[in-house]
Amino acid sequence: METDTLDIAFRRLVCGLADQDIKGDKPFFYGGGRLLAEDVATLGMPSILCLADRMSLNLGLGSLGYHFVLGEAGGGFPLQAVRDTTSVPRPFSTVAPFLYDVFVSDVRECRLDLARLFERAAHVIDPEFRLVTDAAISPDMAAPSRADAEAGAAHFDLG
Repeated sequence: METDTLDIAFRRLVCGLADQDIKGDKPFFYGGGRLLAEDVATLGMPSILCLADRMSLNLGLGSLGYHFVLGEAGGGFPLQAVRDTTSVPRPFSTVAPFLYDVFVSDVRECRLDLARLFERAAHVIDPEFRLVTDAAISPDMAAPSRADAEAGAAHFDLG
C-alpha cells in the first residue's frame, strides 16, 4: 500500500495517533499481543481507509480513491485497499480528517482486539461477514482481559 508519499503520510498519521495513545497508557492488542504504533498502522490501515471511505461517501463527498477487496481467509486481515489509478488522488488535507475520525471513533473502540476493526471494515464490503466464520481470525485470540489491558499489565512479545 505504501506506493507513494500520500500513502506514507496516511500511515504516519495513524502511527502518530496510535503512539500518542500508547504513551498515554492506552495500548492496542491483537491476538493476545500488545502492539506497537507501527503495528497498529500496518494492521489497521486498510480497515481505516475502508471505514473513512464509507464515511466520505455517506456524507456525499465521494470516494477517497480506493477500492477494497476481501481476500481468502488464511490468517491476518485479508482486506486490501487498492488505489484507483483512474482518478487523481485526493489531497492529504481532505482525507486526513476522515482518517482521524475513524481512528478516534473506531480504532480506539477496538483497541483491545484490533480484529474487531477489521470486522467493521469487512461489514462495509459484505454486511453478512462474520469474523469467526469468514476469516481465520478469532475475535478473542488470547486477548487480554479488560482489567489487564487497562492496567497495562498484559505485555506480550509478538516476535
